Amino acid sequence: KHEAKIKSLTDYMQNMEQKRRQLEESQDSLNEELAKLRAQEKMHEVSFKDKEKEHLTRLQDAEEMKKALEQQMETHREAHQKQLSRLRDEIEEKQKIIDEIRDTNQKLQLEQEKLSADYDKLKIEDQEREMKLEKLILLNDKREQAREDLKGLEETVARELQTLHNLRKLFVQDLTTRVKK
Repeated sequence: KHEAKIKSLTDYMQNMEQKRRQLEESQDSLNEELAKLRAQEKMHEVSFKDKEKEHLTRLQDAEEMKKALEQQMETHREAHQKQLSRLRDEIEEKQKIIDEIRDTNQKLQLEQEKLSADYDKLKIEDQEREMKLEKLILLNDKREQAREDLKGLEETVARELQTLHNLRKLFVQDLTTRVKK
């Protein structure tokens, strides 16, 4: 047991030793890199001083350029203000037109609804008239039938009357001839 433990501890120590060596190596490389960076920093300081002088002259040029750009921006701003004002006026006019069209559309919709309601009402009235017309046609047909029946009856009655009239004549003649006899 102890030997196994000793072996695992030695393995662990060897591992730690390797890690320590790696850390020392990385520390050395980082120190070298730090030295290089410090050298570069000194070089940059020297070049920075030269560039600083150069920047001062550029700064003056930039200041003049800035003034010119500000003037240009001011003229552009004024032009944009005018254009913006004109566009707002156009938008306002178009909004008025849209409102007018919307009002007209609402009026037309109301008128259409009214016309649709009137149409439905007229359609119902037309259907009612159609039904009344059908009833009247039926009634008229019945009257025509009744007239024809009545006409036939009148003809029959007229014939019967004629027959009766003829019989009466014959009877009167017969009676007068009997009375004469």
